[in-house]
Amino acid sequence: MSYIGFLSDLEHEPAVPVQYYLPLDDQRIHLNERIGERIELRFLGEKACCACGRKVKKLFHTGYCYPCFTTLAECDLCIVKPHECHYHLGTCRDNEFAATNCMTPHYVYLALSSGVKVGLTRKSRGQARWIDQGAVQAIPIVEAPTRKLAGEMEYFISQHIPDKTDWRKMLAGKVEQADLLEIRQQVRALLPEEYRQYLLDGQELYEFIYPITETPDKIKSVSFDKQEVVEGRLIGVKGQYLLLDHAVLNVKKHTGYKVEVVFADPGAS
Repeated sequence: MSYIGFLSDLEHEPAVPVQYYLPLDDQRIHLNERIGERIELRFLGEKACCACGRKVKKLFHTGYCYPCFTTLAECDLCIVKPHECHYHLGTCRDNEFAATNCMTPHYVYLALSSGVKVGLTRKSRGQARWIDQGAVQAIPIVEAPTRKLAGEMEYFISQHIPDKTDWRKMLAGKVEQADLLEIRQQVRALLPEEYRQYLLDGQELYEFIYPITETPDKIKSVSFDKQEVVEGRLIGVKGQYLLLDHAVLNVKKHTGYKVEVVFADPGAS
């Protein structure tokens, strides 16, 4: 069966295991049902901005054309460095975007993907964010009323706990053993008095299982920027990655790329 369209982020639903979908324009392919089948993804040579839809030769920041990349609030530097939010200075690119996405409750959390990391996310996106990162466990530490305040606390905690994931270890299932509940208690004790009013009590420890039947012998990342066709047997999905029997493909990185996706039974000639 063949599908054609422009790639966007993998969609997922929390379940056991996580249920994954590959969106292609108005199509939505349920990937869990396809694990074990051969998959071929062929780049068709077109790219389009995920925001305005304009056809371009080059995309920036996972799917944006250059004008959108330099003007949209979701592409501003403060998205990746929330503690540097400049809304209060009156220089935000889009006040409506800020009201919807930044002036809303945010969690600062601990997650376990390759090792323990600290991060932040909108409260409404908690589980979605943790699944995007391939976390096997996650737990909120604080709830802040704004993204900037959450960013300040995340930055403080990151001086003691990493804020990055080793994606190779995450995909290989090489997860460090750690007690998130105990580490959460240690982090709570580190927070300065000014932040303690935002601490959460009695939070649930979230756990995630991903649809993976086996681990690739070698975690080799492939890209449509270097090859037109990516193919192999689909053996799993984790985070924003398709795991093939010989390589992995970061779908989010290729947002806006037009592809043809073909599935075939592994025994088909």
